[in-house]
Amino acid sequence: MSKNINYLIEYLAKSDEKNADFYKYLLVFFKDHYIYTVSKYEIKTLNILAIRSKLEVASNFENGVKLLDKILQESMNSEIKEAKEQLLKTIIASNFKKKKEDFDKVETSIYKCITSYIYGLTRALELFYMYTKDDVREPEVFIEFASGVHIKLIEMIFNKEEKELLADKLKEIMGVYLSVYARYLYV
Repeated sequence: MSKNINYLIEYLAKSDEKNADFYKYLLVFFKDHYIYTVSKYEIKTLNILAIRSKLEVASNFENGVKLLDKILQESMNSEIKEAKEQLLKTIIASNFKKKKEDFDKVETSIYKCITSYIYGLTRALELFYMYTKDDVREPEVFIEFASGVHIKLIEMIFNKEEKELLADKLKEIMGVYLSVYARYLYV
């Protein structure tokens, strides 16, 4: 596994940012299922170790997420990348009839929430894929992981009314993305 990914996932999980809870959830799941062992180091020490290892160091939480996305993008199977991008285009086109520039305030908010959900979901699924592609786990573990990520993202991103309106559709989206990654993990 890439030292960069290990560093960044721990950096994000150990951050004081409110969105760090999502990455804490990922690390706890990985630890509980013997996928990844979390270090005892705090962010300051992680950064020093990253510098010594000549890794690109995150300057803040947002930068850490961007670096993680960049590394995952570079490391990911090209067929998965293509399928992921095509799915996003299809979901957006089928749910938003207008162009993004023509959205009103509510549509812009919904668009941002749905894309945040999809980016968070795919980031988590890519991490699971990267950590388990050479040591494949049972499909039930993958489904449990995706379901937990789905719940965590819904809680983080959507308000009560949105959750009620979108829960079933988001679960369908999660299922579609789950099948894309599962295709390459379990074939």
